[in-house]
Amino acid sequence: ESGMTYDLSGSLARQSLDLSMNQSLSPSYGPQTQTEFRFGKLIQRELNLNLDLAYPVDVGFASPLTLSAGAEFRREEYEATEGELQSYGAGPYAVQNLYNQTSPGVFAFDSTVTMPPSASGYGGTSPTFAGASSEKSYGVYVGLEGDLTDRLSMGLAGRYEHYENFGSTTVGKINALYELTDTLSVRATAGTGFHAPSPGQNNAQVLTTTFIQGNQVQVGTYPVTSSISRYYGATTLGPEESTNFGAGFVFKPTNAVTFTVDGYTIKVRDRIGISQTFNVSAADLAALPALAAVGVGGSVQYFTNGFDTRTQGVDFVGTYRTDLAGAPLNLTLAYNYNKSKVTKFDPGVIGPTQLIDIKYLAPNHRATFSANWRSGNWGVNLRESYYGEWRDSNDYPIRAGNLATGAIIDGQHFGAKFITDLDVSYTFMEKYTLTVGANNLFNVYPDKIKATVNNPIYDLTASIANGSVYPRPGGPFGINGGFWYARIRVKY
Repeated sequence: ESGMTYDLSGSLARQSLDLSMNQSLSPSYGPQTQTEFRFGKLIQRELNLNLDLAYPVDVGFASPLTLSAGAEFRREEYEATEGELQSYGAGPYAVQNLYNQTSPGVFAFDSTVTMPPSASGYGGTSPTFAGASSEKSYGVYVGLEGDLTDRLSMGLAGRYEHYENFGSTTVGKINALYELTDTLSVRATAGTGFHAPSPGQNNAQVLTTTFIQGNQVQVGTYPVTSSISRYYGATTLGPEESTNFGAGFVFKPTNAVTFTVDGYTIKVRDRIGISQTFNVSAADLAALPALAAVGVGGSVQYFTNGFDTRTQGVDFVGTYRTDLAGAPLNLTLAYNYNKSKVTKFDPGVIGPTQLIDIKYLAPNHRATFSANWRSGNWGVNLRESYYGEWRDSNDYPIRAGNLATGAIIDGQHFGAKFITDLDVSYTFMEKYTLTVGANNLFNVYPDKIKATVNNPIYDLTASIANGSVYPRPGGPFGINGGFWYARIRVKY
């Protein structure tokens, strides 16, 4: 035998989301409005072909080196189909002139009122944005890894990729592990990365009725190639590139105990994300009539490469394997500290609240303790999760200084929480397993939204103007409280 191993695989996938709504209306159509709407379909198609090869090469090191190579072809397509006319269109009542009677039978123009186009709650896909877009790419890679000595292992890999719409790139990675003693090893890695925007990111068009800082508005997300996004400064969406470094150690004082600690830093250039929201004024609407779908007071956003970030963090994982009541018990404690910072940004595209949220919207501190025990037909899994404090500046800004200028310095702080998950399983008649469990066993919720100054609605209802009690993003564990369940699995 040559020692060569190979793996050839392929996949073809299609996912379709058929958007519709009932018990709503399209205000600009007045009495002729529908109450049920079909907004069109969002369709994702993917084709993947992969070939992976591995071959051992004995050149006199402590172990044969594994030479690996492979190739990949990928085709991704995103399609949006046209919705019903009233789901996106402007009806006869979109613009109405009002008149005052100045004398019997004589009327003079007074003002103009508008009604928003599209269905209330969501806007369908118009012919302008309907259609399909695709991206083809292929890549090849080569790698070499193995034990150079009894204590030193190393790996080296490189990959070349070519994208139909974004050109070519080459990325690489190097890693090493050195055993200082039988119980202590150190390890390190360095690499580069490349991520091209998907056809969906390049061509997303979504119009929703939502709430920003308690106010109901229309928010439109538009393709960067559209006249609407270009009007607000959008440029062609490009790939993001990254550089990452990591180092740490592995400590095994006994066969039952393992500790690992790793620190890392990741720099991302031209990171892909959503821009700030641009509020639509009457002057904007006059300059660009296509903004009628959003309307005066609404807002527009789009995908952008408008900022660079640096993420730094530390991971700790400790495991302990023992017995309880004559059965194996596995205990794991994991902790992560992670913090991101914007190192460069375009102030015309990225707003001050986004800079705060990139740092603090996700908790900087997270920890998980888990226990797994199995004896015969019984099994128990317990997980206790800790989520540190987090903030939301975009939805709930805290203003200071000259309030007339709207100076923003922070977002509302939401406190740290513990979440408990537990399940108990029993297997009977060899192939049936009954599980009873709970996610968020003690029904924990995030902190409630705080009242703004002089907010009579909050004083009366303990909620903000849109009826929200808990933060819109939900935080790291959501706003739905506990979930209790029972399930049965059959194994044939």
